[in-house]
Amino acid sequence: MKNILFVLILLFPIIISIFCYSKVLDISSKLQFISEMPIIAKENSRVKLYIDKHASKRRIYFFVKKDSKLIQYKREYRGVITNWRVALKNEAFVSENHLSFYIDSSKPDNDNEKPFFSLNNERKNVAYYSDIFQYVKEKYFFYLLIVFLIYAFGSGWLIDYLGGVTQHKTLAILFFLDILYFIILLFW
Repeated sequence: MKNILFVLILLFPIIISIFCYSKVLDISSKLQFISEMPIIAKENSRVKLYIDKHASKRRIYFFVKKDSKLIQYKREYRGVITNWRVALKNEAFVSENHLSFYIDSSKPDNDNEKPFFSLNNERKNVAYYSDIFQYVKEKYFFYLLIVFLIYAFGSGWLIDYLGGVTQHKTLAILFFLDILYFIILLFW
């Protein structure tokens, strides 16, 4: 039983990482790079890119006029570090005349809300993939949170049932590193 638990604690973060990595690659394969001219769509405002600074989740959105229709491109971010990074990074683009970004090419044009990634980043670099990962994390946050809680309580109970931390120090260290990894993964 100890060996099964050891394998579970060792492989579980790798399985979750592979799941996230495959979702990021899947979304990246469907993205198309475009450049749009944002318009001012709110009264009493002179900015073209809106950064919602007072929400629990950071929101960035802008409006584009196409074929006499107003299309809103909107993106939400979750995470303490991500919120501040998004605010600092995108503050320079608030009044830009052209915004370059990636959209999901599999979504129809008549969709009102389209997620966008890597604002004003033409190259597919670490920031591009990190932004897609933030989108995947936002989309599957509650599933990841439930899996994390089941894993934490289930593995913790099994370690305790098999003799506790004092008898299985290696398992306890791996379990602690897994918990730390999941906390960083979920709330970064």
